[in-house]
Amino acid sequence: MIKNINITYQNPNTTPTCTRRFTDPAVVFSTGGYLGNPFHDFTDVLVPLYLTSRQFNTTVIFLVVDMNPWWISKYKPILNMLSKYEIIDMANQNEVLCFPRIIAGLKSHKVLSIDKSISPNYSITHFTKFLKTTYELERGFVGGCKNKSRRPRLLIISRQRTRRLRNEYEVAELARSVGFNVSMREMGGDVSSVARFVNDFDVMVAVHGAGMTNMVFLPENAIVVQIVPFGVEFNAKDCFENSSRDMNLRYLEYKVEVRESSLVEKYGVGSEVFDLQSLYNKGWNVYRSIYLDEQDVSVDLFRFSSTLLEAMELVCNS
Repeated sequence: MIKNINITYQNPNTTPTCTRRFTDPAVVFSTGGYLGNPFHDFTDVLVPLYLTSRQFNTTVIFLVVDMNPWWISKYKPILNMLSKYEIIDMANQNEVLCFPRIIAGLKSHKVLSIDKSISPNYSITHFTKFLKTTYELERGFVGGCKNKSRRPRLLIISRQRTRRLRNEYEVAELARSVGFNVSMREMGGDVSSVARFVNDFDVMVAVHGAGMTNMVFLPENAIVVQIVPFGVEFNAKDCFENSSRDMNLRYLEYKVEVRESSLVEKYGVGSEVFDLQSLYNKGWNVYRSIYLDEQDVSVDLFRFSSTLLEAMELVCNS
């Protein structure tokens, strides 16, 4: 749950006396809701917070409701680059704080992106460059295969709960046979370490999910390969395809067929779960429970080899 902020008008003659007066503006936002999931961390707060507060060049105070100290600590480098002041936890305030200007809530245009037609001075590539500066990432751009001693590097993001790639080890071997230097890892832990790790790759492969969000740390011109589980095409496009292109990344996708989905084993080929419109009509909770929470995938290695070969060609022809 996210706490509501009430904005009320009060006669100046009856307004409480300020106990602390600030000369710089403030931005109010929440660290509640779905935060803790990397996708929601970035699309719900970090990108909108950048868009809202970057204009102040760090001379802005952050007022946080639903304060989660662990979340603040996790993204402290980003927050410190946006504001030079200590964050104020609104739940622990007994004073009357006065500001020349307050922005209640964050600007948000698109899923994991920024609409340049609305905010022409900012784009999602400005944000990803900001991240590279914040975390001191070395690679800004993928520059092809000119260095023959360095094989193009490919990262497979592993998932251990939902939407697992069940034959990920076979996929890794296939990618090595194509010519990639392959690493496979489940994302999590210290953001600085994750950012530096991901930035070293030319290609990132992942089944649709929160781990895809780590593409924000890739160098521009890198390739993102999204494995799209059955029935998840709309989510895949809205969450990651559009935003990856906005980030100047090159996007490939592999659409899972019915026979590659674990739903076949659980429900059988003739099941209603393969009637997409019927499941959509039952609402989000049913859709999510079947397609997102219950589904794992095993990609057809012959079919997937074409995607890997295309990725290699794109890297080497950068």
